[in-house]
Parts: sequence; C-alpha cells; structure tokens
Amino acid sequence: MNAYKENNKRVVYITESHERSTIGLTLNNLSGHDLKEVFENKGIDWYGPREIYLGGEYNKHALLMLHSDEWYSSNTISVNNNLALSSDGVMIEKMEMGNTPDWYRLFTGCKGWEPDELGHELKGRNPRWLLLPRPSIKLLVNTNHLHMWDRAVTECSQDLFNEYF
Repeated sequence: MNAYKENNKRVVYITESHERSTIGLTLNNLSGHDLKEVFENKGIDWYGPREIYLGGEYNKHALLMLHSDEWYSSNTISVNNNLALSSDGVMIEKMEMGNTPDWYRLFTGCKGWEPDELGHELKGRNPRWLLLPRPSIKLLVNTNHLHMWDRAVTECSQDLFNEYF
C-alpha cells in the first residue's frame, strides 16, 4: 500500500476556484498503473512516461494533464502563468505523434469541493492543511512524488519564516 495514502501526506494543487466549486489535483499519489499498458490496450503507441497519478476521487475515468503553458490542445485552460490543464482525446493524439509539452504529469480524476466545504476544512477546529499560496514551479516539476510532501512542508516553513523575519 502506498505510504502517502496511509499517512495522508498528500500535496494538492488547486487548479481552479470560483463561487461554484474548487478543483485540484493530488500531485504525489502514484496510481501503480502502467500507462504504456493502458494505452496499448486501446491501440495507442505510447512512448511517454509510464506513471499515472491519482488526481482525486471525482471523475476517476477522466485523464487530465497538468503541463507547461507553452503547449495546448482543444480543451486546455490556463492554471497560472506557467501551467495549464488539458483533458481531451486530441492531447493524446498529439502526444502519440511526439508533440508534447516541455513538462507534464498525467492524472486520473481530480479533487473537488463545494463552495464552503474547503473553507471549513481549512478553518475547522483541527485543520489538516498547510497552505502554500505560491508553490514554486520547481516543487511541482522537479520533485519526485516520494519527496514532494517534505519539499512542500519545507517551502511552507520558509514562507512563514520569511513573512515574520
């Protein structure tokens, strides 16, 4: 069993938030499935990374790609100035032809919260969240999923230290 599941040491990146809902991706929860096998079973030649991450419990059959913002597909939204999120069949076709973003990570499903649900989780009696308002792109892109929690906590601690000292 994945240690991150047991310890709940998950790093969640919020991709969009508005009055109706908040959506995010769990970045460090490796699924254990081999993406090459999954695609080959569908007749797709896959030469990209074999890892796929469990983004969350909602829409588990959707394939989402968090990626660098220089690349786009037919269903791509900007997440911030450096990242975008795509989810459509065209992205797989483009990637199968070798047209890939500089950086990307593939997910099944996403996290989701109703309008006040996340606020209650953040401000409840026993909050279980550390907030990192501006995670560094290095944290997201260059950190192995096994070390991401520790790196996120280190960045959060450094932000807090910098704010008060």
